[in-house]
Amino acid sequence: MIERRTAPPSVDAMHAVGTAPDWVHEPWAKERAARFWHQVTDVGRDLLRVLIAGAEAGDGHQFTPAELVSKTSAKSAQSVAGTFGGVGQLIASEGLPSYTYAAGKQWHFIWDWDPKKRLYSMSPEMAKLLLEVGA
Repeated sequence: MIERRTAPPSVDAMHAVGTAPDWVHEPWAKERAARFWHQVTDVGRDLLRVLIAGAEAGDGHQFTPAELVSKTSAKSAQSVAGTFGGVGQLIASEGLPSYTYAAGKQWHFIWDWDPKKRLYSMSPEMAKLLLEVGA
């Protein structure tokens, strides 16, 4: 018998940078986060784990692409951007929301992503959720 899944409640498409998305506290958050996490590539997981560690440290550190390359199996700054692009596609396919930041730009899970500075970080609440599902 095939079990039919019901979609979780709809979430706002965007929320403000600096605040955790409301959905991380919903009963279905772990299921969605786990489904997302298990689809992420090894390189994507490596990159996200660095952001998770940064969020756990609580110092608000934002990582440059060069720092991420030095701490992971990513081969170059361009590969960091490409990998996060793939992660973003997975997030979108799961229907998870984006952060809205400067000039109406959007990105997924990652705070303060600036296309000129290219600084990457993650909210502590998101880091905690991903750790709970196996990150």
